[in-house]
Amino acid sequence: MARVKLMSAMAFDVETYETTGAADPVLVVRGELPGSNRPFNIHRVYKGAQGVYEEAVVLADPEGVVLWESSPRNIELRGEMFEDLFRLHVEDRVEITTTREHNLGFYLDGALVGRVPVFIEAPDSAAHAGVLLEASEAALKKGSIVWLTIPQQDGTSVSRPAWYVQQGPRLFVLTGEGEQQLPNIEHCDVVRMHVKSKEINAAIGEMDADVRVVDDAEEFERIGGLGLGERLNLHDGPDALARWTETCKMVELTPRG
Repeated sequence: MARVKLMSAMAFDVETYETTGAADPVLVVRGELPGSNRPFNIHRVYKGAQGVYEEAVVLADPEGVVLWESSPRNIELRGEMFEDLFRLHVEDRVEITTTREHNLGFYLDGALVGRVPVFIEAPDSAAHAGVLLEASEAALKKGSIVWLTIPQQDGTSVSRPAWYVQQGPRLFVLTGEGEQQLPNIEHCDVVRMHVKSKEINAAIGEMDADVRVVDDAEEFERIGGLGLGERLNLHDGPDALARWTETCKMVELTPRG
């Protein structure tokens, strides 16, 4: 098969999209788990050699077990200079047993050309409370920036992007002279985290996070040392750790499940 690239793809709940206008990579399950999904749409964009290809889309659970497969259909690409968008509406009921991250695989002429994550939301299930936390932790492992809404002392709030060091579900951020400016964060009890998927450039969700200022010098040095590998374009290289110690505050953010 001529080389074809999956440029982007997403499965999203139809009812949520029609209500909110947000096409997030989430399938919604009715009732308690195990349960079946509400109707969803699949949008995907391919780029490749001109021609007709037989396409199949596969939904798999976290263990790789195939839960659903689309009927084969022919799609036509216009050529390598174009990015071709295709839409598929799915009414099929799929039995979903877990809120862990699933994935969609895209096959053209029998060859896998790409996969994307799919998150599961079961708002009426006992597992719902842990869904957002688990999905966000997975997305943050693959990303580098989280958006924070930070309360200010005058009653307003500001929104800022922040690079971070991740330790499990917890994030550590630096703020101060010569670094990112996260005004008033060290004086907050709670901030709001906005998490996106880097792979598909879509929102995963929002959650509150408890704030703790890192005062312990040993902990600051340990987390700061990890930050040297996460922070891009450091003008002072390894010496940045000493600068952070002198001029920055380090804050731990613990998401609320």
